[in-house]
Amino acid sequence: MTFAFTPNYTFDGDSHDSSYEDYSSGDDVYDDYGIDKIEISGSFLTIHFTNSTTMSTWRGIDRSVVVDYPSGTESWEGTFDLTSDEEYSVNNTFNYIHYTWNDMGLSIAEKEDLADTVSSAGSGNSVLNLTLS
Repeated sequence: MTFAFTPNYTFDGDSHDSSYEDYSSGDDVYDDYGIDKIEISGSFLTIHFTNSTTMSTWRGIDRSVVVDYPSGTESWEGTFDLTSDEEYSVNNTFNYIHYTWNDMGLSIAEKEDLADTVSSAGSGNSVLNLTLS
């Protein structure tokens, strides 16, 4: 499933950048995977789920994400595994998974540039396409 990541919140700081998009019923990512929020920061890709069942179902299958920057070519674009090897932490109380960009193969400069590219565009603006599978 491919969709434009269009954050409804961004923080573009001097040393930290983060963005997130909320999803609800009627959004494909919510209806198909039970994902109600995706966050991108300089450290993590964080996926929040509606409940423990949808998170468990997600984790039960090897997943991946394709990060695409339609406006050009960036070194941080690509296909990244979302398996237990890339999980930094799993929160079973609030139903989210932190996937670390380091374990997905991005350098410090690449992950910081990715987060800055998204957050500096501002909320309501899409600069990335994500494909979840």
